[in-house]
Amino acid sequence: MSLIKEPTAKPLERRAVRALMWTERLVFFLIGALLFIAALALLVRSAATLLALITAPNASTISVGSDFLDLILLVLMVVELAYTVVLSLRGSVLVAEPFLLVGLIAVIRRILVITVGEVGGAGTGKAGLNLASEVELGVLTGVVIAFVLSIVILRSRPRTEMIVLEHED
Repeated sequence: MSLIKEPTAKPLERRAVRALMWTERLVFFLIGALLFIAALALLVRSAATLLALITAPNASTISVGSDFLDLILLVLMVVELAYTVVLSLRGSVLVAEPFLLVGLIAVIRRILVITVGEVGGAGTGKAGLNLASEVELGVLTGVVIAFVLSIVILRSRPRTEMIVLEHED
């Protein structure tokens, strides 16, 4: 941005920088629009899965319920990503919190996949986790704790302090 305000900047440089800035905003807008369209499509699919969950026989309730939760968590991830794009379009400084929330949701999705696999195997005599799954659950639990602590620390900082820090150069 300093190229635009410098009196020594050549007109061609100013136009090039301005064109790149508008191109960046256009790309962010298109990405945001696509993310919101994807979120709406996932919501429609979630509604269909919820209907299947309501009408499903008892034997498939866990499987369909897992699919429903997976879709809802995916919608939350897509919406959080779209929110970050909206923030950047507003000209705000990117903040870490939306990315931490997306990561937290992704880790929770993975934990659900592992645990549903365990519950799903209960009726077939394959119940219980193998060592790799136990280790993965342990690591994922640590990641969840790290994400939550990071979010708590970010939220405990005063907003005015964050703004001051962002504008210090």
